[in-house]
Amino acid sequence: MNPRSKWRRLSAALVALVAAVAVFPASAQAHGPIAPAASSYFAKVLELPAGLQAKVIDGDLRMWLEVPRNQTVIVLDYRGAPYLRFSPAGVEVNHNSSMYYLNQTPVALVPPATLTASTPPSWHHVSGGHSYEWHDGRLHALAAVALPPGVSFVGRWRIPVRIDAQLSSISGGLWHADNPSIVWFWPIVVLLSCVLAAWRLRRPALDRSMARVLAVTALVSVTIAALGLQLHGRPTITPFQFVELAAILAFVGWGLSRALLRQPGYFTCFLIGVAALWAGGEMITTLLYGFVLIPLPAFLARTATIVCLGTGAGLLLLVFRLADHGDSPGPARETPVEPARTPAA
Repeated sequence: MNPRSKWRRLSAALVALVAAVAVFPASAQAHGPIAPAASSYFAKVLELPAGLQAKVIDGDLRMWLEVPRNQTVIVLDYRGAPYLRFSPAGVEVNHNSSMYYLNQTPVALVPPATLTASTPPSWHHVSGGHSYEWHDGRLHALAAVALPPGVSFVGRWRIPVRIDAQLSSISGGLWHADNPSIVWFWPIVVLLSCVLAAWRLRRPALDRSMARVLAVTALVSVTIAALGLQLHGRPTITPFQFVELAAILAFVGWGLSRALLRQPGYFTCFLIGVAALWAGGEMITTLLYGFVLIPLPAFLARTATIVCLGTGAGLLLLVFRLADHGDSPGPARETPVEPARTPAA
C-alpha cells in the first residue's frame, strides 16, 4: 500500500471515530451528570405516607417523589427547614434552604451559616408538574459505617415531610454489596491474547474470519448493553432514550448486514469496534461495584460488558491489518506471467 493510500485510510478512520461518538453519546450526557450503571450501595423506600409515590434512583444518590395534585407536601432539609413544596400549582424550591446550595451542580456556594429552620422561605417555581427528583445526602449518609464481614444491611434512613401541615416521613433502608471478583476481567485478557496470537500468524483468511466473528459478537453485546442502558428508567424512560435506542439498533442492523452478508472491511470493523468499546465503557462499573442498577440480570450485564470490551479492542487490533489486506473478500489474485518467447531463427 502506498503512503498516500494509507494516510487516506487513516483519515477515514478518524472521521469514523467522530461519527461513532456522535451516534453513541454517553448515557451520562443523556441523563444528566449522574447515571451510574452499578453501585456499591442500594437504598430502597420501605415506608411512606399514603397517596405519595417515592423511589430512590442511582443507587443511593437521588430521591424521586410524586404527590397527588390536591395535596400540599413540604420536604424538609437537613436542618429542618422547608426545601421543596409540592402543591396544586406545581413544585417550588426554597432558596433559603441549605440543600438548595448543596444541590447545585457543581456546588458553587457554601450555605450561609445564618440559615436555620426558622428562616423565612424564598420559594421559586421550578415545575408545573407534581413530581420532582433531587440529591439527598440522607440516603447514603450511613455509607461511611464500617460493616462486619458478611453483613449487607447498613441501616435505616428517614426524610421528614409535612403533608397538609401534618409532620410525617419517608423512610427506608440502605444495603451494601461487595465488589465483584477481579476474575471478571480475565476473559478480556484471554480474548485479546487469542486475537494477538492469530494476528501474528499474518494469514489474511484467518484475519477476515476473525473479524467477522468478532464483529457479530460485538454487535450482539452492544444490543444487550443498549437495551439495559436506554431502558433504565430514572424513574421513567424519556423519549430521547427511545430515539437513542432506535439509532443504536439501526447501527446494529447495518453492522450485521455487513458482517453476515459480505466480508466486513477495515472501516466497518473500526466503527463496530469503537461502538463496542463505547458501550463497554458505559457498563464498566458493573465489573467494579456489587449492585447492577440497570434492568438486566447482573450476570448478563457483566457478560455483555466484558464481551463489548474484549471484542471492541480485538477489532481495533485488526483494523490496520485489514486495511493492508484491502476490503476484497478474498486474497488478491496474482497476474499470470507469460513465459518469454524465443525469437524465431
